[in-house]
Amino acid sequence: MNNFKRTLLVCWFGVFTTNIGLSQIAPILPLYLRKLGLSDNADIAFYSGLAFGITPLFVGIFSPLWTFLAARYGYKNMLLRASLGMSIATFCLSYANSGFDVVLIRALMGIVAGFTSAAVVFIAVISPKEQVAYALGTLSTASISGSLMGPLFGGIVAEFFELRLVFDLIAFFIACSFVTIYFFIDEKKITKEQEQSSGSIKQNLFLIIILFIATFFIQFGISGTMPILTLLVEQIYQGEKIAFWAGVVVAASGISNLLFATKLGKIADKIGPSKIIFIALLFSGLMFYFQSIASNVYILTLVRFFLGIGLGGLLPCINALLKKSISSKNLSLAFGINQSAHFLGNFSGSVGNGILAGKFGVNFVFMMICIIFIFNALLFFIFNKKRIFSNKEL
Repeated sequence: MNNFKRTLLVCWFGVFTTNIGLSQIAPILPLYLRKLGLSDNADIAFYSGLAFGITPLFVGIFSPLWTFLAARYGYKNMLLRASLGMSIATFCLSYANSGFDVVLIRALMGIVAGFTSAAVVFIAVISPKEQVAYALGTLSTASISGSLMGPLFGGIVAEFFELRLVFDLIAFFIACSFVTIYFFIDEKKITKEQEQSSGSIKQNLFLIIILFIATFFIQFGISGTMPILTLLVEQIYQGEKIAFWAGVVVAASGISNLLFATKLGKIADKIGPSKIIFIALLFSGLMFYFQSIASNVYILTLVRFFLGIGLGGLLPCINALLKKSISSKNLSLAFGINQSAHFLGNFSGSVGNGILAGKFGVNFVFMMICIIFIFNALLFFIFNKKRIFSNKEL
């Protein structure tokens, strides 16, 4: 196994474990807060929402700092810092004594995290030009699968064992990632190989800004609809097991994303990421519209599955196009800003779309996101039409 493939595998494992660590708290947080002494449902809902939302907020704020330091002091050092910090913070959750402690530790987790940001930039920097979309697509499957497995893992362990054991086990897995990074990544050798194969790049500032905007609104749409999907299921499904079908609907897009992200990355490396981004934005926008008019839960599940295919072609290809559009010296800063747009989109979508759904209804939110995605596609087309219709990327 060559250095690049081994590094991609190690980073995949690290992104997988850290995303489990970030997401595993979702189903058990209200139970854990109740165990810590909170009895009022309003207090539990308040601290649950705050603890869950504060982590991506701080990740978004601190991502540019960590990517800047990674370029200065080495990506391996930042991956080690993030994995160690995440492991310690997750372990500390098992010793929380109040809801405030949980919020504080989750905030600290957001500050020290940055593993995915550093891994994405590192892989983008070291990837051969002809494999960058494939590599980033592969890495995105780690984030998706970790986010899907986290709540499942947390729920199963909490059901059969002590709640605090969930945090201890996740801390151990992230610590394993720290060990694999320390022993199996040789950054100096990989960076030297990458420098020998790199060439000059003409930067396109307008395109770069549009890619930042697209990343923000993609996450705004994805994260913003996740909390209200259960409400949509309740509107169109009158039977029992609402929670089960809500879980199926949510998981459908994640499963298809996991199946198709790497394949779309390979296609993007052959025909160029611009074509995939444009088509995927339009396709995903239409899928959000079809969700708003779905008449039963089976159609909704099918539409969510197709949505996952479209989303699988977006963020990896955006990151690939960023690499092709930015000089090496500015790459880390640009990726740091893009990761901030990613996590701030998560936070804004979760809060903003919840408010909009309460005022205008769930269907309105899905139709609005449809319009946002199509508008982004048109904006991307205007500033990048030469590459969309060309066989030559940059």
